[in-house]
Amino acid sequence: MSGIACARALQTAGVSVRLIDKGRGIGGRVATRRADVAGESITFDHGTQYLDQSEDAESIAKLGRGAVDVWQIGDRTHRVVGVPGMAALPKALAHGLDVALNTRVTTVVERGAHWQIETDAGKMTASHVVVTVPAPQLAPILGETHTIVQQSASAVMRPCLTLMAAFDRDTPAPFVTRRDANAVLTWIAQNNTKPGRSNAYSTWVAQAHPDWSEAHIDADRSEIKMRMVDLLCSALSVAPSKLRHAGLQGWRYGLVETHLGKPFLSEGTLWAGGDWCCGPKIQDAWRSGSAIAASILHSFRTSAYPRSATAN
Repeated sequence: MSGIACARALQTAGVSVRLIDKGRGIGGRVATRRADVAGESITFDHGTQYLDQSEDAESIAKLGRGAVDVWQIGDRTHRVVGVPGMAALPKALAHGLDVALNTRVTTVVERGAHWQIETDAGKMTASHVVVTVPAPQLAPILGETHTIVQQSASAVMRPCLTLMAAFDRDTPAPFVTRRDANAVLTWIAQNNTKPGRSNAYSTWVAQAHPDWSEAHIDADRSEIKMRMVDLLCSALSVAPSKLRHAGLQGWRYGLVETHLGKPFLSEGTLWAGGDWCCGPKIQDAWRSGSAIAASILHSFRTSAYPRSATAN
């Protein structure tokens, strides 16, 4: 989301920008997973669950109009979500941008007045580079001793193990969402209650506590998945025999625990940013990217660099 925000602002100002994303779809942790169960296509929002209630989040929703709707979660409480999945929001926001998907950036090295970007799809160059990977992933790209890597060390990101489960459609649902900071499954949500989702099954997303996730992020995934299924069935008072599908996502850097308190880091014509700079929400990531774009545009006004940039 930081890269999209940055690229949108730069392109609006007339700057040539290319976004490079290692994923099959753009959006990072604003993600949706598809699964086929007995011929029915179902989805799970296995990353970011919704847009928070704030003016900044409302502004993002307005930019993504047509790809968002209201999710009623009970007691006249609602949240804004992407439709037909959370991944629809970054896809809509990135419409019209030059995006290279399925492309992993391996290194970014300064070569004279330009940057050389090594990817698994070949080399490319740019006058300005923005890197928006999670803070712990900066070192392999920029090098352990790079100033930006050193400055980013105070940002703390925690893992998050996420279970995606589907039960028979007639399975009782005791709640739409449940948040319990003291439970192993700190967040549980009935995904099929979100607008635009299939109701062929009762689908659930459950996110584990950061401490539990950290202790099990490298454990056998099949074993961890079934342990989380048992915990979910217990929380829902549902018999495990009603389970029709289960999947597991391990977000190694899924949650921002400590952010830098500044919108980005920079050195020369290189910037780094993301939610780890400003805070844990979508709007924090967006604010970081927008601030980077403003900084780049300022550098264009005060230098003779060509108007091109790469956001990753």
